Amino acid sequence: MSAQKDCEFLVKRARELVPDDPCAAKAWLITARTLYPADFNIQYEMYIIERNAERTTSAGRLLYDMFINFPEQPIVWREISVITAALRSDSQDKHAQFLRGLFETLPGRVQCEMLLKATEQCFNTLEKAEMLLLLLKRFPESVVQHGVNLGETLLEAEVSENVETPVNCFRKLFVCDVLPLVINNMDMRLPASLMQKYMLKAAEFYIGYVTRGPSPDVQIQGSKEGGSLKSPSVSRGSQRYVIDGLSEKSSVVAEPWERLLDILAVVGVRCEWQGDKGQRSYVDMLQRVKELCRYLPGLEGDTRSRCCSQVVICAALVLFRSAFLYVSAVQPALFQAVNALSSGPWILVEDLSSVYNDVEVERGAVKHAHKKRKLADGREKTMSSDDEEGLGKGRGRHILVNKTEMPSWSETLESFRTARESWDLLHSHDGLETEFKKICASWKTDSWLWFRIFLSDMIIYQGQYRKALSSLHQMAAVQQPQPGQQSPSGQTSLEHHRALIQQASCHYALGEYRVYIHIYIQMSVITFQRFSVLFIVC
Repeated sequence: MSAQKDCEFLVKRARELVPDDPCAAKAWLITARTLYPADFNIQYEMYIIERNAERTTSAGRLLYDMFINFPEQPIVWREISVITAALRSDSQDKHAQFLRGLFETLPGRVQCEMLLKATEQCFNTLEKAEMLLLLLKRFPESVVQHGVNLGETLLEAEVSENVETPVNCFRKLFVCDVLPLVINNMDMRLPASLMQKYMLKAAEFYIGYVTRGPSPDVQIQGSKEGGSLKSPSVSRGSQRYVIDGLSEKSSVVAEPWERLLDILAVVGVRCEWQGDKGQRSYVDMLQRVKELCRYLPGLEGDTRSRCCSQVVICAALVLFRSAFLYVSAVQPALFQAVNALSSGPWILVEDLSSVYNDVEVERGAVKHAHKKRKLADGREKTMSSDDEEGLGKGRGRHILVNKTEMPSWSETLESFRTARESWDLLHSHDGLETEFKKICASWKTDSWLWFRIFLSDMIIYQGQYRKALSSLHQMAAVQQPQPGQQSPSGQTSLEHHRALIQQASCHYALGEYRVYIHIYIQMSVITFQRFSVLFIVC
């Protein structure tokens, strides 16, 4: 017989013996391997016997021999792909655990080489990135060589795939997995411009993730245990949300605002920003950049540029977070399931109660004091003074809110105040405003309905009624229901009516009573009943 036929006979004989006498089968294969050490089929059959018996050490040794001696065999790479899939999976079934244990028996050098070559075998960008990420996590020293390249590959894939939202599988993998490895590796010397670019990519992802709207086809009531106002994402955690290309579990991002703050702290250190080594909170961060702004006019060159970048990025993050916290309290249906509508949204308008003579106002001169009003029906409302130091717009104006209907009124008004303070800071210098507008243009914030709601409320609060009307007209036009179209959540008509009510309030404040009446008669009593009201009083 020829050598090939001899090998085939020995393998066939061993295979026949496996069910009844595995030891004899193993003896046949050892003999065959001794006679024909260069035959792949003999070694592969030995590996299959050990793998099926789930003998980790011996199977790992045989896989190592095949990887070294027969690296071009497709069957070997099929086995390796099954093992690497188990490594990437969080499955706890017995076979997956065996495969992970088998991989652990391999020498570290072989593991690294195997993962690198397995990466080269991948043609799908996401699968290739996940494989390389597995390498970076297991061998941190490889981050220097592959970390930035992997990050750029993911960002380029996002562009080439024409992804419409920053909340996508490529950005999620970059922000949540690759970026922390890169920025925390102190052996890497990254330019400040690249660090800030990555910082903004992360911020855009986390903000987009937190402010995502309810799924039109999966509407599940959020957890009744919902988080506090400081952790708004918790209350929506029970809603199923799947990022295209990822599993449901992989799509979950825990504590996004805290993660963003952690990244910012590391980037600040790497970029040599002024201040503490780590930011303790968003409020602390805002106070720090407010202090920096005092010195900004006297700075020049790189120092001024670095300080400007710090102020813009930090203040912008505080602005968007605070604006979100405010809008999520006054209009939760934008972010939660449809049944959040049952709680009723809140709308900010000028206090026109004196027109109807049904409100008796108790006024006092004490600054920042909490005052009380009595309505005709005997309900008590709490009025929070909001006359902050140093801000000309809105001085002497207060927001009146029903304390009973809005238990978290204090946190809500504080978020509104912090967001306004951040906005004013970003517009306090031409250089800051220019850089902030670049961020807004890049992120397309004009399309963020929730942010437009905040801006409209802020402008109304400041008493800039003409400017507010311009913003509200745009909002009403965008949100106006189309004939024959019904929104399943009623959200579109709700926001259209919000804009109309605030328009009416502004026209009345400007003394344009005919326009006010014209808008007023367009809306039914039911429209007004859908809203709870935040009054602005002087």
